[in-house]
Amino acid sequence: MDRLPMNQQKLIFLISAPRSGSTLLQRVLASHSDIFTHPEPHLLTPLNYLGYYNNVEKAPYDHINAAKAFRELADELPNGEQDYLDALRSYSDTIYQRLLHNTDKNFFLDKTPAYALVLPFIAKLYPNAKYIILTRHPMAINHSIAKSFFSGNYKTAIKTNPVIKKYVPAIG
Repeated sequence: MDRLPMNQQKLIFLISAPRSGSTLLQRVLASHSDIFTHPEPHLLTPLNYLGYYNNVEKAPYDHINAAKAFRELADELPNGEQDYLDALRSYSDTIYQRLLHNTDKNFFLDKTPAYALVLPFIAKLYPNAKYIILTRHPMAINHSIAKSFFSGNYKTAIKTNPVIKKYVPAIG
C-alpha cells in the first residue's frame, strides 16, 4: 500500500458551520466521478487538541502535562514544530490514502463542520489542500437549530449550542 505523503492537491476540505447546507453540498460534490467522501470523519479535530496547539478542558488523562510534554518533545525534534506537523500529517495521510485506495476516485472530500473551529491548524497541516468555505446567514443557522432540535425554542438553542458565537468568528 502507498506510504508516500498524500498529494495535498487531492484533498478538499468543506468548511462550514453546522446547519449551513454542507451535507447537501457534500452530496452534490460526491456525485462527481472523481470525488470520494465519507460523512464527517472528524479525523483532524482531535489532532488539534493533543496539547501542542490547543487543549481539551476535560480529558481522561492529565491534558496539561500532556501539552507540556508534546511541546518539550517537539523541541527535541531536529526540525521542531515542522517535524511534529509531519508526523500528524503522516497519520492523516495514511487514513486519507487508504480511504481512496479501493475507489477509482482521485480526490477526497472531508466535510466535518467542527473543522471550522480548528481551521488555522488544518491550514498549517495542509496548506496546499483545496478549501471550500460555505456560509449561511447566522440567524438562519440559529433558526434551523432551534426548529430541528429545540422545538422552536430559540433561547434554549442559543444557550445549549452557541453555534453563532463559536462559528461566525472562526469562519470569519
